[in-house]
Amino acid sequence: MIQMKKDQERNASTSFEIEMLAMSLLDLWVAGQETTNTTLNWAFVFLLLNPQVTARVEEELITLTKGRRSLSIADRPNTPYYNATLTEIHRCALLLPMNLWRSTSEDTVVGSYVIPKGTTITTRISLIMTDEKDFTNQQEFNPDRYLNGDKLEKKVVSFGLGKRSCLGESLAQAELYLIIANILLRYKITADPLHMPSMEPINDFTTLRKPCPYHIQFERR
Repeated sequence: MIQMKKDQERNASTSFEIEMLAMSLLDLWVAGQETTNTTLNWAFVFLLLNPQVTARVEEELITLTKGRRSLSIADRPNTPYYNATLTEIHRCALLLPMNLWRSTSEDTVVGSYVIPKGTTITTRISLIMTDEKDFTNQQEFNPDRYLNGDKLEKKVVSFGLGKRSCLGESLAQAELYLIIANILLRYKITADPLHMPSMEPINDFTTLRKPCPYHIQFERR
């Protein structure tokens, strides 16, 4: 966009239009808002259903902050278990089970298959994050699996792969890190027995995988 604007200013050939910029910004805003909101929704599902994990996260956060300040991004190197919990939230939420659609620019051979030029393809990234070869007991919510180095963490690809991965990954990760932690520092959370959260999504066959509605109770610390 910046280069296209520069080309326009020096009257070079360009397809840039201000309407294009406006629509691109709207796409980024809408996409980021809905996905971050849904990830937060899933995060509290997992925290409510796994109180032993939540207790360890709370202990780490309160020990670090002494319960007297908010968590900041600068604290990230000092919150290994909380970081691992966020990674496991991304893996188990499987927010976007399939990557965005692509089109092959030339005939492509994958194993014994020939994919003709112009074929629309996608990647089911959820299979990467639920592969039992890497994630033992993959249905179990277990942040401890990431505490022995970052090799396994790199296989949690909820933001996509390569140069076309999510543009807002760093912002989304920062938002989730701060919002969840500072809620836990301020409130004790419990599930409503009459409206319990569930690991099952509303609809498993959809672009954006959302949790079923549930109630959450907050008690001020």
